[in-house]
Amino acid sequence: MPRFTEHDAETLSPEQATALARVLDVQARWDGLLVDMGHEACDLHARQKANDAFQAALHGYAAKYRGAEIPEPTHAVPDRLALWCRVLRVVFGKAGGDAPAQVMGKVYRLADRVAARMSKEPIVRGPAEDLPAAVRELGVVIAWCDAMVTPAPIRSGTA
Repeated sequence: MPRFTEHDAETLSPEQATALARVLDVQARWDGLLVDMGHEACDLHARQKANDAFQAALHGYAAKYRGAEIPEPTHAVPDRLALWCRVLRVVFGKAGGDAPAQVMGKVYRLADRVAARMSKEPIVRGPAEDLPAAVRELGVVIAWCDAMVTPAPIRSGTA
């Protein structure tokens, strides 16, 4: 499956980036409910409504932008989370004034999973009330991830 890259995000028009940011935010809301809610009937209904909203947003986006993909985090490991955050930073930068609060929640949930798996301190959350703050926060998450990625050892040319 091809991966949505920073280059792909750079090619988006501001209108498409705004539409994509909305899809990502609705998807992240649904994802958050999957993680945070219990098994009561009201919780299940809220999850179903969030999934329906995501499916509708995704269908509308796919109908308008035929063949368009959405960026997805592949695994909760530092280098892949950083790549996904770089893509998000470009998308949200092109989108203009839409603050992706739910997506930032998903970013932090994934960062928390990385921290727990690697026995590291979780990243300190900052405010993401407006788009420039969210874009800055993505930069902080990217730097945090990059600091955890250890380069592969250099091997000598002896055989």
